[in-house]
Amino acid sequence: SVPLITACERIGRKKLTPRFASKGGGKWTPWGLVAILSTSFVVEYMVCPFQLLSFDWAVANWKSHLFFGHILCIAFFVVISNFVPTPKKKEV
Repeated sequence: SVPLITACERIGRKKLTPRFASKGGGKWTPWGLVAILSTSFVVEYMVCPFQLLSFDWAVANWKSHLFFGHILCIAFFVVISNFVPTPKKKEV
């Protein structure tokens, strides 16, 4: 689960951040707020197994949430990796 989130974060940072992040912007830009909120929700979703201290309880918890975190991460990875081109770096 955590490697899936890491892969999504890397591909999002590589392909999406250059498109939406403003040059002088910080974390309080609209893109920064989206990044903060999505990270908070996904981390909370994935931390539950460590708090429950049981894989069976973790699966029951994820099942009660319909595995939405896993499904969204997989969908994000597939869509971004296949349909969003990597922006070209600007030459200095």
